[in-house]
Amino acid sequence: MSQNKVTFGLRKVHIAFYDELNPVLPSWEAPKAVPGAVRWTPEAQGDSTPFYADDTTYYLVDSNNGYTAELELANLPDDIQAKMLGWEIDSNGMLVEVADAAPKKFALMGEVQGDKRNRRFVYYDCQASRPAKERSTKGDTVEPTTDVVNVTVSPIEIDNKMVVKGEMELNDTNAASYNAFFSAVTKPSTGVANKTKLAATIALSGSLTQATYTVDTWTVLTSAKSAATAVNANTGAVQGQIDAAEKALELAIIGLVVK
Repeated sequence: MSQNKVTFGLRKVHIAFYDELNPVLPSWEAPKAVPGAVRWTPEAQGDSTPFYADDTTYYLVDSNNGYTAELELANLPDDIQAKMLGWEIDSNGMLVEVADAAPKKFALMGEVQGDKRNRRFVYYDCQASRPAKERSTKGDTVEPTTDVVNVTVSPIEIDNKMVVKGEMELNDTNAASYNAFFSAVTKPSTGVANKTKLAATIALSGSLTQATYTVDTWTVLTSAKSAATAVNANTGAVQGQIDAAEKALELAIIGLVVK
């Protein structure tokens, strides 16, 4: 239950791209911070269809088709824009708009402030279209232009349930999940934390040999493995902590450099 009377503002926007290669679906890559958030304006999509009987509205069917929205940013980074829209960055560093590009789906995360406590949100299944950016000459005053991205948010199946978004406000029992919110996409809790993937990644890291890799990258792996092992042994660990620890270890494995 929210402790706030009002909420306001927008900050800490993150994009987490869908990870098609992960055997556990749906899954997302590690969220990336996108600075310069100006506004996020989702509009609900779907109709309410009434059924009449006994001279009244006997039953109301509500169709939830997600949202259409605009995300306005001071400037959308080229690497994020290229991946989001399926564009390319060539060898000269030029962002190239590809006409037949295939957009990549992502989760959109962010935070709003409250008079009591801040509130964090995630929209799970988002797809963007080309951003609009007006260019005009400079006058007596300088007004920065912004990037406005049209986003479609669709329902997605997670643990046999069709969901659209999630919101989390810090309370007395969810500090671990709240603090780890931007480390990995937090899925709806089923009540029982799942450590299967974490255990498998720890086992994979244990099969690697230190002598094969550079000292710096092995040190990163060792640190991530220790943290992951601690979370795996913690019977009170919540899913957000587990997912964040697994993702950090997975990235450390990917980042290993052979001597």
